[in-house]
Amino acid sequence: MIRRKSVFRKSVSMVMSAVLILPLTLGIFQAEPDHASAATPESTRFLQLYKQLKDPASGYFSKEGIPYHSVETLMSEAPDYGHLTTSEAYSYWMWLEVLYGHYTGDWEHLESAWDNMEKYIIPVNEGDGKEEQPTMSNYNPNSPATYAAEYPQPDQYPSRLSGQYSGGKDPLDAELKATYGNNQTYLMHWLLDVDNWYGFGNLLNPSHTATYVNTFQRGEQESVWEAVPHPSQDNQKFGKTNEGFMSLFTKENNAPAQQWRYTNATDADARAVQAMYWAKELGYDNPVYLDKAKKMGDFLRYGMYDKYFQKTGSASNGSPIAGTGKDASLYLMAWYTAWGGGLGQSGNWAWRIGASHAHQGYQNVVAAYALSDQDGGLIPNSPTAGQDWATSLKRQLEFYTWLQSDEGAIAGGATNSWGGAYKAYPSGTSTFYGMAYTGAPVYNDPPSNNWFGMQAWPVERVAELYYILAKKGDTSSEQFKMAKQVTENWIAWSKNYVFANERPVTDAQGYYLDAQGKRILGGKNPKVATTAAKGEFWLPSNLEWSGKPETWSGFANHKGNANLHVVTKNPGQDAGVLGSYVKALTFFAAGTKAEKGDYSELGKEAKDLSKALLDAAWGYNDGIGITTKEAREDYYRYFTKEVYIPSGWSGKTGQGNTIPGTDATPSDPSKGGNGTYSSYSDIRPNITKDPQWSYLKDKYTTSWNNQTKKWDKGAPEFTYHRFWSQVDMATAYAEYDRLINGSGPTEPTAPKAPANVKANAGDAQVTLTWSKATGADSYTVKRSTTSGGPYTTVATVTDSTYKDTGVVNETTYYYVANATNSLGTSPDSAEVSAKPTAAPIPATGDVIAQYRVGDTNPGDNQIRPLFRVVNKGKEAVDLKNVKLRYYYTVDGDKSQEFHCDYAQLGSSNVQGRFVKLDKAVTGADYYLEISFGAGAGSLAAGENTGDIQIRMNKTDWSNYNESDDFSYDPTKTSYTDWDKAPLYINDKRVWGLEP
Repeated sequence: MIRRKSVFRKSVSMVMSAVLILPLTLGIFQAEPDHASAATPESTRFLQLYKQLKDPASGYFSKEGIPYHSVETLMSEAPDYGHLTTSEAYSYWMWLEVLYGHYTGDWEHLESAWDNMEKYIIPVNEGDGKEEQPTMSNYNPNSPATYAAEYPQPDQYPSRLSGQYSGGKDPLDAELKATYGNNQTYLMHWLLDVDNWYGFGNLLNPSHTATYVNTFQRGEQESVWEAVPHPSQDNQKFGKTNEGFMSLFTKENNAPAQQWRYTNATDADARAVQAMYWAKELGYDNPVYLDKAKKMGDFLRYGMYDKYFQKTGSASNGSPIAGTGKDASLYLMAWYTAWGGGLGQSGNWAWRIGASHAHQGYQNVVAAYALSDQDGGLIPNSPTAGQDWATSLKRQLEFYTWLQSDEGAIAGGATNSWGGAYKAYPSGTSTFYGMAYTGAPVYNDPPSNNWFGMQAWPVERVAELYYILAKKGDTSSEQFKMAKQVTENWIAWSKNYVFANERPVTDAQGYYLDAQGKRILGGKNPKVATTAAKGEFWLPSNLEWSGKPETWSGFANHKGNANLHVVTKNPGQDAGVLGSYVKALTFFAAGTKAEKGDYSELGKEAKDLSKALLDAAWGYNDGIGITTKEAREDYYRYFTKEVYIPSGWSGKTGQGNTIPGTDATPSDPSKGGNGTYSSYSDIRPNITKDPQWSYLKDKYTTSWNNQTKKWDKGAPEFTYHRFWSQVDMATAYAEYDRLINGSGPTEPTAPKAPANVKANAGDAQVTLTWSKATGADSYTVKRSTTSGGPYTTVATVTDSTYKDTGVVNETTYYYVANATNSLGTSPDSAEVSAKPTAAPIPATGDVIAQYRVGDTNPGDNQIRPLFRVVNKGKEAVDLKNVKLRYYYTVDGDKSQEFHCDYAQLGSSNVQGRFVKLDKAVTGADYYLEISFGAGAGSLAAGENTGDIQIRMNKTDWSNYNESDDFSYDPTKTSYTDWDKAPLYINDKRVWGLEP
């Protein structure tokens, strides 16, 4: 999730063992709807915004098909450069494509967006053999991470890896391994350098331009202006010699190891799941991608856990207790989860942390509902995931109820680690399930809950849940009552400060004024003075907080928060927040109608206000999006020296400069450090080449008053087209149209042609598969022996697969498929071809290979087959003439090492060599050839060699993916004759098959 203007995103310092922290083709851009609903202004505007966003000329997407954070580049808010991107942007992309699919029936764009997300920002092996979590299999769930304290100021870092508090046990790892076969975390890393502007490069997948990077690591006062960008895959090529960037964040007795590390933003992954829930509700039914959303939700449970797996509430006295299971789960969406591990020959280790701080703005009750309720339809496959999310759903709704101020706004959140160091709670602290109330969780420069966007985003999701429950008739449950109460109170408060075709009156400090010119300092039902302003929209930008909530004792006992108050300030024109706010109004209005049969009085107000806001906003469309000019009061910080570098630390960045450099100034000792300060441009000199830099520099030179700390001649102004912001507006039009206008797709039509058709040849058979076509009742498969036809129908089926057994080996066949329903038949699909071939006949000599698996984890960094050679003949065999092959895929072509851990005939008598195939085949691009020295002797008739225990690994210890390897079979746990391990005597195959 991204804050804008003077509000900056930050991940708290993430420190731990060895360091804690952390192509899409142009076809997707040529999107034109095949059909759309009967035109309403809102549906037309959604489709127009969609076209603007996807038009390559608009500049929202990179050459790799990745959405930029912003079209413009000179920008610093959470991403410190516009052509970075975030997991937030990706999650919004999913939402955009879901509603496009709703209008057009074309879901291929949603699937392409997910594929791009999986390829570039979910750091897994997406099928290209590149392992981006190469040592995760070495993770020890009984010791997830080494403790290091958080500190308020960046100047107090690096933080020592002290291990003062022992980590608790990770209760999810074993379950996830059992479900998915490995513990490769299926979550997005939060920040991506799309064009490699920083210059670090993608170490583990160099074919990608987009590079995993990170910034915030050093406490609650580290704003974007004080952060040091660094690579997430740190082999110490950059940063300090032999230390990389790690020694800026943590310190230990030895030099930090080379390592990879990633951090997610829990709200973004939850939003992606939320989008897939709505896709399913709106007719999308491809189980492949729905299962991916379930898997993401399964791993997202790590975002519920305390940073070091300490028992929830146990640190109130300053003495945390290590968790032993689910007792370390907050059952709330904390700020992040992070994971990492080693690189290089000594890199056989990994770690994982949660986060101890939960912000109300990161909760997602729709995702929790989808992942826990049968009607939600996305319950993950792990045995306890559904119950975890059910608990979380209730806990999140209680959280909002607990944090709702007397006026109706939602206060900050709670922490399980006071000060980020498990300090004792101050006397009188209000608590929620043992966690301490904090008005600004995670960061304080500026306070994290002051921006109005942190209201609109989460409450929009609560409004969605209110609508979902009301629509299905669940109007008596505690969940429904909380969702309704929170949304209703929030709408009643916020609508007083939001205007269309009027401009609110404020004083110079941004306080709203009433008709008597008095400041409105909270309270209910305020009357803000306004002036007529046709075509304008205004909504709050910032909030001021005072007081605290009552300690939580359950919904039934909750009487409100008479001592928790908010003052609403600074009307602004943030288009993205407007879009989210309109959706909150829209879902609330639709929810009142679903509950009561017609709009409530407040529901009608919400409906009318949302319509007026949408109409006003459209006047700000400049041809590539809805935007307004922004005066950036904070941009003087491009030039001030605030980035702390500790004494003695010097390192090289990816842009070629050395930091801190020669222009650094001494640090402020009152902040706890002994080092220097550098500026934004000192750290990132390439910003001075930006086309808008000269304007900013001139404005700073001529307008910034360093004495008064004000812009004498006005702050610099910029027009930004943020991707998330535009999607928020586009989807606001679509949701209003869907929920209020009652619009949607046109009447059902004939289906589209099946997509992703594939043909796989076998022995006298061809198996065809394709993606389901929305609305299809059946599929017709047609075949020809000539490319382009004419085709003959061979089958009509209702599933998305067909096995054609009426074929002759060594003949090439060409296939197309179409889809049919009661309204018609689609065009034919793209043609595919396959040539069936007779299966090879295994050699069946007297000397055979027996095999059993030595490691059933197909995704770790070693392959461990065990063999016996058996002589079933009548004569002895000289073993020095025998060779055995094991075929596999290397999954990232690196040099490899062979080990014989044990052999009954003597390990020194067993040799291995790696042979790369001239042409890769299904299941193999390498084989290991095992041979025997003279010392192995001969194998008598009727005897076997005894155990031969083999192990191989890549020298960089990256992972293999054995699941599709020719010679691998995890079911063979005892010795079995194995014809997929061919055996040779005098180089002639006498046993088994080659792939």
